[in-house]
Amino acid sequence: MNRFLTAIAALLALLVLPCAHAADVKITAQFKPSVLDPTRSTFVNTTPQSGFCVIVPSECGPGDFSINLPLGDVSFRPLQPNAADVDSVHFRFPSDFITVPVTHQATGHTAEVKFRIVSYAGRYNIRNIAPNDHSNLWAGGSWVNGAGPCSSTGMAYFSTYQFYFRWWTPPAAATQPCVKKPTRTIPTGDFWLEGGRHSVSYALVTPNPLGMRNGVYRGKLTLVNGRGGHFDFGAQAIINEVYVNLTFELTVEHEFQLTMPDAAKRAVLEPPRGWTEWLAGGAAPPRLSRDLPFVISLSAPVKLSLSCASTDGQRCWLDDGAGNRAPYSVALSMPGIVTDSGQPVSRLEITTDQPRALRPALGYAVNARSKIHVEAGEQSVADMARRPGSRYADVFTLTFDAQIN
Repeated sequence: MNRFLTAIAALLALLVLPCAHAADVKITAQFKPSVLDPTRSTFVNTTPQSGFCVIVPSECGPGDFSINLPLGDVSFRPLQPNAADVDSVHFRFPSDFITVPVTHQATGHTAEVKFRIVSYAGRYNIRNIAPNDHSNLWAGGSWVNGAGPCSSTGMAYFSTYQFYFRWWTPPAAATQPCVKKPTRTIPTGDFWLEGGRHSVSYALVTPNPLGMRNGVYRGKLTLVNGRGGHFDFGAQAIINEVYVNLTFELTVEHEFQLTMPDAAKRAVLEPPRGWTEWLAGGAAPPRLSRDLPFVISLSAPVKLSLSCASTDGQRCWLDDGAGNRAPYSVALSMPGIVTDSGQPVSRLEITTDQPRALRPALGYAVNARSKIHVEAGEQSVADMARRPGSRYADVFTLTFDAQIN
């Protein structure tokens, strides 16, 4: 009989345990190259605005941003005038950077974002207070004054029973509490932070999108609300919402476009000043060449490789079909684009044995008017000149492998 009663008691204990659940907040950012701002190489915050910047937009200047944070109602047990800091209204915030991995949803490629709270806004409710007596209720004055290390933003909207405030939260507030103490005893249930009015502004350090592939990167940070957590309201606080999941979603939309006239897909090599001098009995030309124009727009790294129908494993060769060959070179000039070591792409020779890694010099190379330089040098010209009437030809392929997918 005793064992049966014990089992029933254990079952009832399990049934009455609170169920911890998490509220979710999504933070989004996007990188998409802009013709209007081709040097931009950072993500743009695309998270819908909410919180104090929506409620009191006059408090938010250019670049200021806020979101609601569903921390729930935070009520307090009795607050005493001379209590220890931890037994007063005690704030700690995730105000120092937290690193969050984000993962490409298709490839598994990872990157990192860094997140921290820059400011916190909230509204407290108070019972049994003289009209507009908020300044006298708290040591050091009303909550327009931030409690160190938190500092005032100057925002304060209040009525008899409510006070809406916003504080700056420096990195030190992650370890050092910002404390407000009452000047009189506030009984349990007479003071609480309103669940629908918690909002924050934040700093988000995003990775370099030029090294990321097209697609969506996601990551999650679970913030703990309560004693010893990311948001710590002190030992007297009664927490309703224990966890808040911040989901980070970074979208990368690189652009790669290459256009080339059909006429530029065939290179007929000629002397620099034409054939007239040679046909008139002059010396053989020092070289035969042709420049082939193309236009490229690029916001991500590209790997460039060369292949030829006839090659010695490094250079391309012209072939007369009778077993006679002469080498030629393929080089590129692409304004606004550099090698992986940062050197400008100016008559950069490409060989079949060494793919080259290229990237925009600054963010986004837009409509870069580029050239392929095809050239047979003096020795090759001399070799071919010994066989008048011969026709030398080759087919080469330049492959631009844009690192975007």
